[in-house]
Parts: sequence; structure tokens; C-alpha cells
Amino acid sequence: MTSLDEELRGQPWIYPWRLRNGQDVRVANAELPSIHRTRAEMIEPRVRAALAEAGPDATALDLACNEGWFSHRLLEWGAAKVVSVDVREKNLQRAAIMRDHYGIAPEAMELRQLDVFAITPEDLGTFDVVLLLGLIYHVENPMGVLRLARGCTKDLCVVESQLTRQTEPVVHGLGQTGELHESLGSFAIQLERGDNSLASTGRVISLIPNRIAMKQMAEVAGFAHVEFATPHTDHNPQYVGGDRAVLFAS
Repeated sequence: MTSLDEELRGQPWIYPWRLRNGQDVRVANAELPSIHRTRAEMIEPRVRAALAEAGPDATALDLACNEGWFSHRLLEWGAAKVVSVDVREKNLQRAAIMRDHYGIAPEAMELRQLDVFAITPEDLGTFDVVLLLGLIYHVENPMGVLRLARGCTKDLCVVESQLTRQTEPVVHGLGQTGELHESLGSFAIQLERGDNSLASTGRVISLIPNRIAMKQMAEVAGFAHVEFATPHTDHNPQYVGGDRAVLFAS
């Protein structure tokens, strides 16, 4: 495994780590710290409450953990143990480096290299809190990911996604000539070209939902209560403007 010093000289990072010596890592673009600050501020109160309700042995699952930044937040917010899952070896290498840098025991933050489409809830178990941040708009089967998350969730699942601006119904055929249907929920197709190895998984079609589709997917996945988090006016403009959203599902 590479060292922290080697990683600091390599590719930029996705998360705004501040090292123990006060140094900030170089991030891939200037907006990322604002995005992650907004995510954290929007979800922290609900996650803290769910973990407190679960008690001192509360557990959490960080699906598509990337470098593990939110796994660290889960531990700070009250989780006794976090399982952090990602498909990319490079991300987990960085997650392990940062786990060690901050002195977190491997037993408290377990890193597992897994493909979310090759596992079942039985492979992972159930957790008081599940985070599903920044994944469903990077995959061809977002419903499959949401069903996995639902199967692993005891109490609260937090879903974050990029959204389309589509608000008008999409009109489409429905089996017979002249028979048309209006669907409020819809998706945009984004071709992932594989040039962002830290955030996407190669040449795949990603399905980006609109706001209604995001809510419908969570409900169909089996969550009984679904609500959107409300951003503050000083949060990242993508969330304020509706181009991204955080959904609480329980």
C-alpha cells in the first residue's frame, strides 16, 4: 500500500481532508469542499438522532464510501462501528491511509471492497444508519442499489443524488397506437466515459433521476417514510437550486 506522502503527491482527492498537522489536501475541484460541507450539515442532525436512539452499540453502513470521509463523520456522530464499502481499490487504499492517519481502529471502521451489484443484504447485515451518498446517479441500476440499501437499513437511510431539472411530465407510448401516458418521474442518461477513476466505475450509462423519480424509487424500494432535507440559503448552490438533493428514508 502506498504511503500518505505518496498519495499527497498523486491524484487530487475527492474529500477536503485536513491532516493532523493542519495541512489541507489538494482536492479535484474547488467546489468539492462546499458540496461535502453541505451534505454533512444537512444530514448530521438526523443521523446523530438515529444513532443516539440505537444506543452505544449503534452501527452504520457507508455504501460507496470513496475515501471514507463520511465514515469518519459517522463515528464522530455516534456510531460504534462503521462498515465502509467501495468497489475501487484506490479509494479503499486512501480510506485505509486516512483511517490509520487519524488513529481509528480497523475494528471500528471496517473497509470492504465489494461491488454493490454482486452482493445481497445478507452479505452485509443490517445497520441502524445507512449512507448512500453520490452513488445512484453513477450507475445503470439505481433501483438495485436502493433495494440493497433498504435491505440493510434498520432505521434510517440517507440518499443523496444529482437531479435533473425536469418538472413537466414525460409523454410516452403505452402499448397501443395513440395511447399515451404522462410520467412525472423521469431520468436523464449520462454516459460515463471512465475518465474519473475516483468517482465513477468506467464506461457505463448512468441514470440521473428528477426529484419525483428519486422519491418514487425510495418508496418502491420499500421505505415507509420518505422526505427531502431542506437546504439553508448558505449551502452549496446545487442543493439550494434543486440540482442535488438529500433524501431521508426510514
